[in-house]
Amino acid sequence: WLLYLLVPALFCRAGGSIPIPQKLFGEVTSPLFPKPYPNSFETTTVITVPTGYRVKLVFQHFDLEPSEGCFYDYVKISADKKNLGRFCGQLGSPLGNPPGKKEFMSQGNKMLLTFHTDFSNEENGAIMFYKGFLAYYQAVGE
Repeated sequence: WLLYLLVPALFCRAGGSIPIPQKLFGEVTSPLFPKPYPNSFETTTVITVPTGYRVKLVFQHFDLEPSEGCFYDYVKISADKKNLGRFCGQLGSPLGNPPGKKEFMSQGNKMLLTFHTDFSNEENGAIMFYKGFLAYYQAVGE
């Protein structure tokens, strides 16, 4: 009977919903990072900071399958209905477009990060294991 009384109390708070404050900083990673990421996968992460702030994003680690035009596996960054770039490869790879230590900045308080992978990670017939990415974001005052 105690559980019968506690369950409604846990889920029904008086006074409506309580807003959860948005984070001023955090990290975004590819799935399973630092282990190799899955094939045939796509996800979009929406980074939101409090109103009145902008989003600044920097990649700490970046290791994706390189390709001409970043056609196979890529990270696409957009903010304010503008494409900020499409990235793949790793530092020093002849193909691809790694982001390096570039800082990406939104004008508003949202940034979208789309991670896309194709059906395989092969190079000259050998299966390759790419670790994906780790990026840090923070809210920056306008």
